[in-house]
Amino acid sequence: EASSAATVVVKRYKEGEEEGLFDPKPHGFCPEHGVTFQTSIIDQFEVAFGREGETLSLGCTIIIFPTVKKYQPEVVWYRNSVPLKPSKWVHTHWSGERAVLTLTHLNKEDEGMYTVRVNTKSGFDTYSAYVFVRDADAEVEVKYARFPVTGLVEGRSYVFRVRALNKEGVSRPSRVSEAVVAMDPSDRARLRAGPSAPWTGVIRFTEEDPTVGVVPGEPTDVIVTEATKSYVVLAWKPPVQRGHEGVMYYIEKCVSGSDTWQRVNTGMPVKSPRFALFDLAEGKSYSFRVRCCNSAGVGEPSESTGEITVGDKLDQPSAPGTPVPTRNTDTSVVVFWGASKDAKQLVGYYIECSVVRDTSAVVLWEPPVFDGRSSVNGYYLDIKDASVGEEGWKAVHEKTNKSKFMKVTELNAGTFYVFRVRAQNIVGVGKPSAVLGPILAQTRPGTKEIYVDVDDEGVISMFFECSEMKAGSEFVWYKNYQEIVDTSRLTIINKEGKSRAIFNSPSLEDLGTFSCVVTNTDGISSSYTLTEEGLLRLLDLSHEHKFPVIPFKGEMAMELLEKGRVRFWTQLEKFTPACQVEYVFNDAIIEEGKKYTMKFDKSTGIIEMFMDSLEVTDEGTFTFNLVDGKAKGTTSLVLIGEEFRELQRKSEFERAEWVRKQGPHFVEYLDFTVTEECDVLLKCKIGNVKAETEIIWSKDSIEIAEDDEDSKKIERKDGELTFNIGKISKQDTGIYEVFLRDERGKDKSSFSLTDTGYQAVMNELFRVIANSSTQIQVVSTESGIILYSMVTYYDENLRVGWLHKDAKLAASERVKSGVTGEQLWLKINEPTEKDKGKYTMDIFDGKDGVKRVLELGGKIWEEAFEEFQRLKAAAIAERNRARVVGGLPDVVAIQEGKSLNLTGNVWGEPLPEVCWVKNEKELTSDDHYKLKFEHGKFASITIATVTTADSGKYALVVKNKYGTEAGEFTVSVYNPEEEEGKEKKD
Repeated sequence: EASSAATVVVKRYKEGEEEGLFDPKPHGFCPEHGVTFQTSIIDQFEVAFGREGETLSLGCTIIIFPTVKKYQPEVVWYRNSVPLKPSKWVHTHWSGERAVLTLTHLNKEDEGMYTVRVNTKSGFDTYSAYVFVRDADAEVEVKYARFPVTGLVEGRSYVFRVRALNKEGVSRPSRVSEAVVAMDPSDRARLRAGPSAPWTGVIRFTEEDPTVGVVPGEPTDVIVTEATKSYVVLAWKPPVQRGHEGVMYYIEKCVSGSDTWQRVNTGMPVKSPRFALFDLAEGKSYSFRVRCCNSAGVGEPSESTGEITVGDKLDQPSAPGTPVPTRNTDTSVVVFWGASKDAKQLVGYYIECSVVRDTSAVVLWEPPVFDGRSSVNGYYLDIKDASVGEEGWKAVHEKTNKSKFMKVTELNAGTFYVFRVRAQNIVGVGKPSAVLGPILAQTRPGTKEIYVDVDDEGVISMFFECSEMKAGSEFVWYKNYQEIVDTSRLTIINKEGKSRAIFNSPSLEDLGTFSCVVTNTDGISSSYTLTEEGLLRLLDLSHEHKFPVIPFKGEMAMELLEKGRVRFWTQLEKFTPACQVEYVFNDAIIEEGKKYTMKFDKSTGIIEMFMDSLEVTDEGTFTFNLVDGKAKGTTSLVLIGEEFRELQRKSEFERAEWVRKQGPHFVEYLDFTVTEECDVLLKCKIGNVKAETEIIWSKDSIEIAEDDEDSKKIERKDGELTFNIGKISKQDTGIYEVFLRDERGKDKSSFSLTDTGYQAVMNELFRVIANSSTQIQVVSTESGIILYSMVTYYDENLRVGWLHKDAKLAASERVKSGVTGEQLWLKINEPTEKDKGKYTMDIFDGKDGVKRVLELGGKIWEEAFEEFQRLKAAAIAERNRARVVGGLPDVVAIQEGKSLNLTGNVWGEPLPEVCWVKNEKELTSDDHYKLKFEHGKFASITIATVTTADSGKYALVVKNKYGTEAGEFTVSVYNPEEEEGKEKKD
C-alpha cells in the first residue's frame, strides 16, 4: 500500500488586466532623489528545515545603490504570496542593511514558500525559498486505533490528529479532526436539540420537595468496554433515583484475591458515565464498581464488574456486509454496506482503495458552422474508452466550457480514448460532433518540451526543438491554443530545427498557456504555462543578468584588535582574479601608507583595511568599491556620532589595557563570591607576576600587615588571590584594595564593601541561604504542630514570611514563627481543622524569593494531629499523676523505745489514694501505727515505742488514674546497750 500528498492551487480565470501581488514596477529614474535605485539581495537564505516547536530565522543582506541619506526601502515578507504581519509567532527586523524574519514557534501551518520583497522608488526585487516543518515527536504511543484522552477542560473545544509509527520512524500527521467540545454526551444532545419554546406557566412553591436531599441510588449495567495494557474503560447507566440536582460518580477498584476496595478518583467525582483508568499492573486482575454522589451524600455501590485481566485485548468486530458501490458524481462513488453484528463500542469502518496513475490530453475544436436560433454560449466535452460500446460515453465536466479547448486529466496511460463535443445555446444542447480518435494516452519517446531561458543580456525567450522536421514543416506558436498573429508581444525566430519566441516586453499581459506545433509531422507539439509566479522569477533573473552584482558573504564589518587597532573587513562570495578594490573614506579615495594598511586575499575573497588608532577626523563612512568586469559591488560602514565616539573610547581602552598587561596586572578584578557554607570571599586573578612582584592588601587605606589578624584570611593559589571574610557582619564593611608592583609596572584593584556593594553581597548571601533551605517538615509537640525548614546558615537580616492558603499569616498567641539556630519554624498551638491547607514559606533571596510549600492535609495532617493529641495527653498525665514530692528521708536510724513520726508531701490531680507499706505489705492504722492523710497534701506515719522489729523498708504509695509512685525509705532501730556490747567485743 502506498500513498502520496500534494498541494493543489486553483486560480480563477478573469478576462482583462488584474493587478497582482508581485506586479513588476519599472526600475526607472526617481525624480524625488535624482537617482535610479538598483537593488541586490545577497547572502540569501536557503531552503530551510525545522521541527514543530523550534525557532527558525531567515535572513538576507540587501544592497541599495546609490546610498541616499534618510532613505530606506520597504521590506515585506510573504508566505505563499500572503503578506506576514508581526505577531507573537512572527518577528521581522530591518537594520538598514539586513532583513531578518524569525518564526518563534514553528507549526505545520508555517510550512511554505517564503518571499522577501524589497520595494524602492525605482522598482522592486524579490527572493524566495521554501521552508519545510517536520513533525514533533509523538507524545503518546498506542497500539490500537483508539485512545481515551483525559485531562480536558469541560466546555473547551479541541481538535486532534494521529500519526502512525513503526520501526522505521513516524509518519506525517493525519488531517486535523473537526472541533470536539469536551462535555457530557447527554448535555451535548440537549444542546443540539436547540432552545425550547418559551414557558408561560406559573411556578408554584410547596413546603417541601420530596426529592431534595435524596441520596442517589446505585448505578446499573457497569461494564468494561475496553481493556488494554495501557488502560481500561468503564461505562454504566445512571441510577433511577437521583433527585433534581444531578449526580456525579466515584469509581472503585479491587485487586483479585483481596476484599479491599480502593477509590480511584479520590480528588474529584466525575460527571460522565464513562471513565478511563490508567496505571494498572499488566497481567493482574481487577474488579470495578461505581458509586453515585450528590450534596446529600454518597450512595451504595453498584454491582461489581467481575474480574478483568489487564492486557492488550479488544473484542474484534465481525465482518461488515458486502459493500455495494453506487454512482454519485463524476469524481466520487457512494458505497453502502451492512453493519457489523455483535460489535461492542464500534468506532467506525475502514475503506481500502488503490492509487491509479494517469496522464492528460488537450482537446481542441472549432465552432459549428450553424449556430441555430442564438449564438453558442458553451461546449460540453465527452470521453469514452475506445474499447467499450456507446453506453461508455461520459461527460468530462459538469458546467459549460466557454473556451474551444480543454485539458482532460485522469487518463490511464496506454489506453485508447475517443472524444466528442456538443455545443449549447439558449435553446439547449446540440447533437455531438464527429468522434475524434482513437487517441493513445501515451508520451512519445524522445518528445522534447518547451523550455524558458534568460541570456546574458537579460532577454527572456521560449525555445522548442524538433529533430523530425520534413520538407514544408513549420513552427507555429499559439497562446491559449489560438495562433499568434500579433508580433507586438513576441518575436519569433526559426533556425535549423529550433524555434525561439522572444518576449519583447514581458508583463502580466503575457500570462497564459503557450504551445508550439510542428506542421507536416506526426503531431509533434509541446506547451508551457507562464504563471504570475514564474513571470516574477524570470523578471528577477533578467534583472540579475542585466545588472550583475558582486555577491558578498556579509556586509563590511569592524572589529577591535590588540593595542586598540581597528580592522575593517568583508568577504566576497563569488569573483574572478580580475576583481579590483577601491578603498574610500567620505567619498575620497585613500591609499596604503602610515595610517592605512590594505589587503585583498584573492584565495579567500577577504578584503581588509587596518588602522592603528582612531582620531577625531576619522568619523565618517568607510567604503569598499569593487569592479569585476561587468559586475560591480559596494559595501560601506558608517561610523558617526555616539557610535564612533564609543568605538574610539574602546580603542583607547584596548591600547591602555595592552600597556597595562606588559607588567603585573589583574586578569580578573577584585570581586566577591559566597560559598555553600555561606562564607564571603573576596577574589581576584592576577597575571604576569614574578617572585619579586609585591602584593599588598589594604582595608580603608590601611595596609594589612603580616602580623595582623586579618592576614590569616589571605590566601594565594595558582594566580588567584582570596580574602576569606567568613560570616559577614557590619564590622566587615569597608573598601578593600589589592596592589601589584614591580620594576615593569603596577596595577590596582578595589572592591567597595559599603552601601550598594555591601547590599549586593548580602543579597547573594540571602540567595545561597534561601536555596539551601530544605522542604518543609512537620513535627508534633504537646502544645501543637511545628512546620520547619533547615538552612545552612541564618542571618538576622534575612526576611522569612509564612502564608496560609496564599494569605499572609499574622503573628498571634496561637500561631507564631521564628528561628532557632538554623531552623526556620512556624508553631501552631492547639491546631484545628481550620489550620489545614497549603502553607508557604517565602525566603527572600535578594530578588524575588524562594518558596517552600507543604499541603497540610490528608495523611500528613492525620498523622501530625494524632501525634499531637498523644503527646498532649502524655503531658497532661505527667503533670497530674500522683507523686511524692518530698518530706521523706532515705534512711531513718532511731533508738529502740523512741517514737517515730514521718510526714510526706503528696501531689496529684485528681486527689491520689494513699497507703503505707512495710516490706511490701500494706500497713493499717492501729495503736502501734497511726496513719493520717490531711488536707489532701500531707500523709504521715507515727510508730509509737519502736522496737527492733520495726526495722525494715517502708514506702509511701500514692495512686491516681494517671499513675502510681512510691516514696521509699529505710528504718533502722538500734539498742544502745547491744551496740556498746558489740564495741567492747571489738
